[in-house]
Amino acid sequence: MRIKEAIELSRNYLAYPHQNESFYDILKKKKAIDLRNNFYIVDLGNGYEDVLPIDTNKKFK
Repeated sequence: MRIKEAIELSRNYLAYPHQNESFYDILKKKKAIDLRNNFYIVDLGNGYEDVLPIDTNKKFK
């Protein structure tokens, strides 16, 4: 078995396969909506709130 295969089958890698990537890179790869200064809050009246984007086209680049 090669070393890379052994690392990919380790318990730590299977628990969190993105451990060698930054959080920002993961968001870019998933094309997530950037909510920094781009959200508004809707009170649902039952103790919960929705955080919704203002501009859904603003993605991480």
